[in-house]
Amino acid sequence: MLKQYFTISLLLSILLTSCDNSSTNTVSRHKDEKPAVAVPVKEPVGNGFSDFIEKFSADSVFQKSRIKFPLKIKWHDIDNDGDSLIYKNKADFEMMDFRSKKSIGHYDQWEQKTIVDKDNTSATIEIRGIENGIMVDYLFEKINDEVWMLIEIDDSST
Repeated sequence: MLKQYFTISLLLSILLTSCDNSSTNTVSRHKDEKPAVAVPVKEPVGNGFSDFIEKFSADSVFQKSRIKFPLKIKWHDIDNDGDSLIYKNKADFEMMDFRSKKSIGHYDQWEQKTIVDKDNTSATIEIRGIENGIMVDYLFEKINDEVWMLIEIDDSST
């Protein structure tokens, strides 16, 4: 009985090892192929934007997976009296929290408003300063009618 158990265990180990080797060989045969573009996996988040933004604001790993990198950031350049455009890479990632609707500071007061289109395919979170020139829009889109992604930040602050 012990000998049969040992034999079965040995066969299973060999079988599992050979499966791993075959997948490695497959990868090495196709290493010249370009990698597929990663599409975010649909998470068990409600279809609505409010459910998405709650998880987006609470979970940094989830948030990072739902930002289209390089992230396009438009901002108003006061010195050049025009708009500038930069792209932020994943390495420059900073957690964003949209759960608070108002600031509590004395000098940087702001309010937040969320606008979702009637088709539930795009949304904007507007941050507006109170007598301080803060004006930032965070633009989200629903990709493949399944997953929300932050696609752009438009900072028109003065």
